[in-house]
Amino acid sequence: MAAAGSAALGWMYHRDRTRMIAHRRSVFEACRGLLDDAELSQDGADYPRLAGCRNGVPVELRLLADTIQLRKLPVLWLLVTIQQPVKVAGVFDMMIRPDNSEYYSPHDRLRTVLPTPVGWPDDAVVRCDRPEAVAPLLDHLTPHVCAFTGEGRGKELFVAPRGLRLAYRVDESRRGHYLATRQPLFDNDRLDRDMVESVIARGFALAADLNREN
Repeated sequence: MAAAGSAALGWMYHRDRTRMIAHRRSVFEACRGLLDDAELSQDGADYPRLAGCRNGVPVELRLLADTIQLRKLPVLWLLVTIQQPVKVAGVFDMMIRPDNSEYYSPHDRLRTVLPTPVGWPDDAVVRCDRPEAVAPLLDHLTPHVCAFTGEGRGKELFVAPRGLRLAYRVDESRRGHYLATRQPLFDNDRLDRDMVESVIARGFALAADLNREN
């Protein structure tokens, strides 16, 4: 009896895991055509990555289920990495309400904290590696920061000479499911094409403005 029960549980686990992998593999379905020469990759049951090009510039879209935050529900982040060279002489990172649990970000490794510019969200924390090079650029970033964070979903803007990355909140796990199982369940993890397009466009516009000013 015990062996039969164990076998049934094993079968159910395998079935549910197979379904989850298939579902997660479909989250970029609506994003077909956003990137040229797009390739989808997936490691095990993790959310996949979609990599391709926009106007000849390498772009990667990645979904990350963040379950590390203490006393908070898991969050599903969209990370958009754009390998567009930017004319900046340092590394800059703006993050909304950092709590030292953002393992996916270099934010805490940047030692210098700059004053938050006027017009930026009050809970934005600005870090960099070379304040003398980065501080004069912040005013040029104001419209991009305000647009990106205006709906309360923009989490991070990271800019470096080799490119930039944006972290955007897609969804938050169902509370009841997470409290019962300690596993996240997201209702809206199939990405909206217009939302993804807007984040990509924001990144390219930011890079273009920095390159124009410098």
